[in-house]
Amino acid sequence: MLAETKGTLVRWAILSCLITGWLLPQGAIASGEEAASGQVTFYVSTQGNDEWSGLSPSPDAKNRTGPWRTLAPLRQALNQVAEKGTAIRVKVIFEPGRLELSEPVTLRDLPKSIASLEFEAKTPGAVVWSGGRLVTNWKRAIEVANVSPLLPQEAREHVFIADLKELGVSDYGSAGGGGLELFYQNRRMTLARWPNQGFTKIVDVLGEQPIDVRGRKGDKVGKFIYEGNRPSRWVKEKDPWVHGYWFWDWSDQRHPVALIDPYRSLIAVKPPYHYYGYRKGQWWYAFNLLSELDTPGEYYLDRETGQLYFWPPDSPTDPARLEDGQPTVSVSSGIMQLVSVRNVTLRGVRLAHCRGTALVCENCENCTVENCEFLLTGGWAVQIRGGRQCVVRQSHLHELGEGGVSATGGDRATLSPAGHIVEDNEIHDYGQIHPMYRAGVSIGGVGQHVLHNHIHHAPHQAVGFSGNNHTISWNEIDHVCLESNDAGAIYAGRDWTMRGTVISWNYFHHISGFQNRGCMGVYLDDMFCGTQITNNIFYQVTRAAFIGGGRDNLVENNIFIDCRPAVHVDARALGWASYHVPTTMTERLKAMPYKSELWRKAYPTLVNILEDEPAAPKGNIIRKNLCFGGTWENIENRARLYLVMENNVMLPLEATARFFVNPETEDWRLKPDAPLQSTLPGFEAIPFEKIGPRPANRAPLSWRRAISARLASYEEKKKDTGPERWESAIKKFEEADKLHPPPDGAILFVGSSSIVRWDVSRWFPHWITINRGFGGSQIHEVTHYAKRIIAPYHPQLIVFYAGDNDIAAGASPEIVCRRFADFLQVIRSEGVTAPVIFIGIKPSLARWHLIDKIRAANHLIEEYCRAHPESKVHFLDVEKPMLGPDGHPQPDLFVNDGLHLSDKGYQLWSELLKPVVEQLLGDNLPKKSG
Repeated sequence: MLAETKGTLVRWAILSCLITGWLLPQGAIASGEEAASGQVTFYVSTQGNDEWSGLSPSPDAKNRTGPWRTLAPLRQALNQVAEKGTAIRVKVIFEPGRLELSEPVTLRDLPKSIASLEFEAKTPGAVVWSGGRLVTNWKRAIEVANVSPLLPQEAREHVFIADLKELGVSDYGSAGGGGLELFYQNRRMTLARWPNQGFTKIVDVLGEQPIDVRGRKGDKVGKFIYEGNRPSRWVKEKDPWVHGYWFWDWSDQRHPVALIDPYRSLIAVKPPYHYYGYRKGQWWYAFNLLSELDTPGEYYLDRETGQLYFWPPDSPTDPARLEDGQPTVSVSSGIMQLVSVRNVTLRGVRLAHCRGTALVCENCENCTVENCEFLLTGGWAVQIRGGRQCVVRQSHLHELGEGGVSATGGDRATLSPAGHIVEDNEIHDYGQIHPMYRAGVSIGGVGQHVLHNHIHHAPHQAVGFSGNNHTISWNEIDHVCLESNDAGAIYAGRDWTMRGTVISWNYFHHISGFQNRGCMGVYLDDMFCGTQITNNIFYQVTRAAFIGGGRDNLVENNIFIDCRPAVHVDARALGWASYHVPTTMTERLKAMPYKSELWRKAYPTLVNILEDEPAAPKGNIIRKNLCFGGTWENIENRARLYLVMENNVMLPLEATARFFVNPETEDWRLKPDAPLQSTLPGFEAIPFEKIGPRPANRAPLSWRRAISARLASYEEKKKDTGPERWESAIKKFEEADKLHPPPDGAILFVGSSSIVRWDVSRWFPHWITINRGFGGSQIHEVTHYAKRIIAPYHPQLIVFYAGDNDIAAGASPEIVCRRFADFLQVIRSEGVTAPVIFIGIKPSLARWHLIDKIRAANHLIEEYCRAHPESKVHFLDVEKPMLGPDGHPQPDLFVNDGLHLSDKGYQLWSELLKPVVEQLLGDNLPKKSG
């Protein structure tokens, strides 16, 4: 399991055509006995063989009854099963391993006698379906002849080069998106760009085709003036691109560059030009530039030669060490396509490394994705197109090129619901290639449900919706719209007929737009109507509930805390947006049977809208809301004439202390003695503890304390991840050792911040101990400094804790185990013979969504310890003692960030560690004299 890249990898070069082409390999036929029982189970293993039956998890070459190696025999097997019975349930179980695809697995039109089909990982999270290709032929740039002169001289000693054509990869796609990308350490690497972070601004436009949009002047032609002389370095680049928000902060486009004129400081882009044009002061950056490959984590692909240039973020010096990070280039357009099938389930699998959408469900019924992980896609994680009652639940979706889940279906004319459900998911860091209007969840049609998700850290929307009668409830939404303004965490716009959606019981927080210039919580844009915003909590959200000129909207029983403003209503259709009324709005109205009896009953105020001042924002109600601090309202006078606003209470921000359990930690549960009914009679209490993914996916109540830790973790990912970042901490150890030389033969504690915060002299007062934990280090970073912080002390025993941060940074369980094995090898090569106690990676509130990976890593390391007694390494399990009766981490073992241990937590660890140390060292236990 340590050498995943060598021993557990299968390539499905022609898998798609095998499954959809009805190819009939031998040995893949289920017996009549299994089929007659009503259930048949097949097995797939990297150690399998497609000539075997697939009916046994253990290989038996003599009887050909072992597992398959790929899914190629599945179609034939399904046909054979279908002939032997009715209502047969089929399950396919995957042993741990990575399976590479060059095309999506496509499954369509299952035999009718197959009642259900389940794909399940035997160990959740340990099966990877990859649409990529591992890159293994790296060479250091300084050892490669004919390196492009565009590669900066100062980068050459850090850069590695691989020839993708040698690996059989020759279709590279476009640099502008949807083409080949590079992934490393389970993270998307950066196509070399300038500036390295953020944006630069347009100095001016030429005005060849001037435009003026409500006083904002610009140019329709894609030519602009830049500042400084940096772009002069790009003149000889083969295929430079620019990406910008060219006119508005909510509309972006990627352009190939047509011309760089250093003499005029001019860049001209290739058409088609941006729809809204270009204007001074807007922001952009350039990319796909070999001359800008100047920082760790950047790469560049020469699409003519197939040479891939890469500066790894962890700064290895040996090409062989790159295998630890599993460098992978995306090859396949997707991972799986389900077409016109029913009752198909995908469970416990990781889908990654594709150029487009990972999973497409088209016209499917009752198909379910459960406990899966989607990451490193060029497009969406999941797209559900049509069909009925498809579900995505309890899954982790992140590092996505476009959005999380898109689900459409139902019939708007008849208001027939599709009933798709997206629930209990963790969705974040999406929109990494195409940032605008790629929501964490996007729904359309009729009757979809978005429930109990945590959606966070994204450039634009959390939820985008269109259509009718959706439910968006019990979600936590935060830190979205990070790269846009005039945007909404939940957004819909410009249609009178898309009514009936309920947005309730959600928690919105820390949403303020790009550079804190302002966005919206729930944004009902351009005359959107008939939406209920009820029973939500908004904390530090600009324009929390925004009604942009629409009608028949309800804002009721919400709590607004430090929002500026809490509610906004305008009458834009009576002013600057009036041109939409006789055009777009009326056209969309007449496209629907809005006067039919069905629609008349569903939306009675819509029937006569054209005869009832259609531009006027009538029928809006804002009532029975609580507002603490901030600003209560911003309402246009013309809108106020039509607005019902009643029974709302405004209180100072300090009053939150009387109502809520702990405002300082953002625990908005109501106190038992909160003066709620005396303050606002009839206000319905909001059960804050029920918001977000449910306990099956996250610890209840106490996980709120982990919000700040999650944000800190997100910010940490943006920083340099090389081991050199800890150099100052290591030098402090060395300086301290010079002043006060530590004793030889002590018990040495090393690792990450959980070691740093462990006051070992207090918890083990009679032992001779040394603490050399540093920062939020990862295992390979401890290894990097082993010669300086371990070998010099000649320890009697080493207590090691790290791996927590490796998992959080995207390392797979296999990589974590490999890193620990490397640590042991390095310290032994330095002459350190002391036994090592590896403290198992802890379950924490802040990282509970990673628990499957943590458990898998612990399992691999524990097995490694048992298999290598000569290494004198011992595994100390801390997970079970740290869990409460509900199976989740005990809250009182942690400080407020939900990540680091409290005194009680360290007391538990110390009690667990002490007998193990005493047993290992016996009379050799180093004790203080006296």
